[in-house]
Amino acid sequence: MNNPPPPPPPGGYPPPGQGGYPPPGQGGYPPPGQQGGYPPPPPGGYPPPQQGGYPPPPPPSGYPPPSQQGGYPPPPQGTPGYSQAPGGYPPVGPPGYGGAQPYNVGEAFSWAWNKFTKNAGPLIIATIVYGLILIVLQVIVNLLQAAVSPGVSDYSSSGSGFSYSWSSTSMGLGGILISIVGWFVSLIVGAAIQSGYIGGVLDIANGQQVSVGSFFRPRNIGQVIVAGLIVGVITTIGFFLCIIPGVIASIMLVFTVVALLDRNLSPVDAVKTSFDLSKANFGNVFVTWLAMVATAFVGALLCGVGLIVAVPVAALILVYAWRRLSGGQVAPLTP
Repeated sequence: MNNPPPPPPPGGYPPPGQGGYPPPGQGGYPPPGQQGGYPPPPPGGYPPPQQGGYPPPPPPSGYPPPSQQGGYPPPPQGTPGYSQAPGGYPPVGPPGYGGAQPYNVGEAFSWAWNKFTKNAGPLIIATIVYGLILIVLQVIVNLLQAAVSPGVSDYSSSGSGFSYSWSSTSMGLGGILISIVGWFVSLIVGAAIQSGYIGGVLDIANGQQVSVGSFFRPRNIGQVIVAGLIVGVITTIGFFLCIIPGVIASIMLVFTVVALLDRNLSPVDAVKTSFDLSKANFGNVFVTWLAMVATAFVGALLCGVGLIVAVPVAALILVYAWRRLSGGQVAPLTP
């Protein structure tokens, strides 16, 4: 007697075949490659999925897509902060500095005189105050030297019976030490004065309205002191070597403090910048140096009173020459 077939299982599933599981493709998950699954990867690697995956991240904002070789191309012409200098790096210094501009010492003097007449009050007051500080410092050094150095008196007589005497001061060890200390102190004080004074003159070159206080705000004073010591040592050694090397050093390093303050350079870089600029424009720098010396000399001839005009005019000539020869800008002449 045949037994009746068993009733179908609940849920509508067909009976399992032999082995307990239905063959692939029937009643369960479709075989790979059908709709709803991921296709098998093609041989040779794993390319990014065409659908359903994540595309590669976009390049950073502002950059063009990468080229086929070499990564990202250089920024286009005119991009702020970039230049087409060799090697791909912008030139040293703030934007606006490039090659030397047309320059002659006559224009430098005319510009300096124009700016002096427009800012005479603050310039003269600052010059007088700083001059008094230097004079007082020198008097103190001289008094200290006289206090520690022994005085020597000598008497002589002529055949006619006339006698005379004089006293002299010999430089002992204490006097030598006072001279060395005074030299360093003078350099430090002078550097601090330059920091404030040249800073005010740079403000004039920038077209800013200046006051007396503009010349009494020392800027980067520590670096200016170090730069002043470097220049002072070099020029002093040069003057000991038959004077001429000292004069040459003064000419080559004349822009050191101006370069340091104007471009915020380190003392060593400021010395190098002044040397390189003077070397590349030695004729113009030499004539400018002579004009500054001549201006100060003429001012000194007028019982020293003329220095209150000569010193600021010479400083303005220096700043004008620096800006023009280094590719910077100066405020235009004012009527």
